[in-house]
Amino acid sequence: MVRAHQEQSQRLRDPDWHAGQDYAPPSVDSFRADRERVDDAHVLEVLYSLTQPEDVVVDVGAGAGRFAIPLARRVRQVVAVEPSEAMRTVLARDVQRAGLTNLQVVPHRWDEVLSVSADVGGDVVFAAHVVYPLADIEPFVRHLDAAARRWAAVLVFEAPPLSWLFPFWPAVHGETRLPPPHLPQLIDVVSELGFSSFTVDRIDVEPFDLGPADLARTKLRRRLYVAPGSAADERLGRAMANCSMIAGGFWSRVPKSQSASGLFAGSPCLSAERHDVCCAT
Repeated sequence: MVRAHQEQSQRLRDPDWHAGQDYAPPSVDSFRADRERVDDAHVLEVLYSLTQPEDVVVDVGAGAGRFAIPLARRVRQVVAVEPSEAMRTVLARDVQRAGLTNLQVVPHRWDEVLSVSADVGGDVVFAAHVVYPLADIEPFVRHLDAAARRWAAVLVFEAPPLSWLFPFWPAVHGETRLPPPHLPQLIDVVSELGFSSFTVDRIDVEPFDLGPADLARTKLRRRLYVAPGSAADERLGRAMANCSMIAGGFWSRVPKSQSASGLFAGSPCLSAERHDVCCAT
């Protein structure tokens, strides 16, 4: 499933499309703490319920501190595992601004951590939205479980990530988008690995806008593998003109229904977000 999804992305992307070596500033900002998003607050409520003041918490794929910084205000120590230099730069700045001294950054991918240090572990270990591109998720989950003394958690979308973009794919690329793995597949993996004791907690997901049309088009190009000025970009422009996602001059991700998410409690403890949004083209 992962390979089919990635192969389609490689095959249909514009030859001149470039993702860049690291996250751009607008993307980094979406991974920062204290954005006052309701869904972030709900995820943190669940994580708070799993932690105690003297805990060490490991945030795998911490980004710019979306969850790591709030957690550091509540527990003894947070270990933020983050391979992106752009993310780490903003994280370090926000940690300093917050006056925190109990947040340690590990500048590696999770699959590299064991070879670098065998000491990265905690009472609670969790990963938020990092498993989608993993062709072999079993070692990742086993490593999470081994590193956690009490709880391990994985936060994922219940629907395929970026499924709100799926209606654009036939219009821009002439094909239905193949989904990456998401919650159902993660449940299967965890069950097959023998982690039979877990529960599910539901977390609402807050939609957000993509900004004015020009900025929205830039973001859509990146997610659809489209280069500016290409034939695919022309098709994207026509698809945007026919899309009902615009309101008050801003492009919005509009939920189909009341969105929800789920948390699996146990070892590992898996959290899942449903992010159902639609676009009529």
